[in-house]
Amino acid sequence: MTNSYTDNTNAQITQLQQQQALFTQALKQMLQGKWEGADSVEALLYALDPNMQGTLTLDVPVTESEYENPKDQ
Repeated sequence: MTNSYTDNTNAQITQLQQQQALFTQALKQMLQGKWEGADSVEALLYALDPNMQGTLTLDVPVTESEYENPKDQ
């Protein structure tokens, strides 16, 4: 019984480590502004939970103010 418990615990720890790695990669992609496409925040979130496929509507942050006048050229 102890061996089965240990195997189950090890499997859970491995799964949590994989999920943490995907989440960390998603945060990195957020910081780099890679929201959609291959190796993006969207793709990594789908890897974490395939049931979210097609349900995400990412609200990409605005990087420039819409209210500021464009710089004179």
